[in-house]
Amino acid sequence: METTVVKALTLLEALAFSDGPATLTSLAQTCGQTKSNTHRLLKTLEECRYVRQDAQARTYEPTLKLWELGTRFFGRSNLRAAAAPHLLALAKATGESIYLSTIVDDEVIYIDKVESRHAVRTHVEVGHRAPLYCTGTGKAQLAFSSEETIDRICANLVAYTDNTVTNPTVLRHQLAEIRARGYATTCGEWRPGVLAHAAPIRGLAGIAVAGISVVGPEERMRRADAEAQVDALLEAATNIAEALGLTAAEPVAPAPN
Repeated sequence: METTVVKALTLLEALAFSDGPATLTSLAQTCGQTKSNTHRLLKTLEECRYVRQDAQARTYEPTLKLWELGTRFFGRSNLRAAAAPHLLALAKATGESIYLSTIVDDEVIYIDKVESRHAVRTHVEVGHRAPLYCTGTGKAQLAFSSEETIDRICANLVAYTDNTVTNPTVLRHQLAEIRARGYATTCGEWRPGVLAHAAPIRGLAGIAVAGISVVGPEERMRRADAEAQVDALLEAATNIAEALGLTAAEPVAPAPN
């Protein structure tokens, strides 16, 4: 007996393998479902941002959320093992704490780290969650996320410090700048006195599957050779992507409004 979940997955597969936008009638026929059931499932999938409807053409198509999920899963499957030697090399090159993270439920979750050799250093536990829009590694990944993700994050910006960006227009412009240069720099936006350089690890269609960051106390980071740190950071991100077998392409994230 087919469950609602099975029917929804069958519908998603039909959309994914369609040659283009599909009508309600064609989807119902392909999936062997009634039009009323198909319409109800499409509405649910649309609410969950997996499907987009063209009201004028009366057609449906999948959103980039499917691609984004698949890309992130592929990248995470061997992420820690692939990244480990490059995190160590980056920590040795910079002398600062290195963090590896990915996006889960619109937040950053830290999945590995190498701590700084300095007595005074930043500290975030593996498994800890943090906001996407005000952490270095979060911003680096958000800039190379789907339009739907960016819209969703921009709709709920909460201040953590005086430096947190809570204006959606300003944040979108910052994300555009990050896309242009390939890395993010944040200072005191989530935690006061902490400066970070971060880069995305990009996969299919340019979507970020993870991020890495060089993080330290602001005073010491400002005395360091920022250009050398960023060069080492970008090299590590590229090496991790290559170790995962990912090929970066042009970003799919939109230009700022």
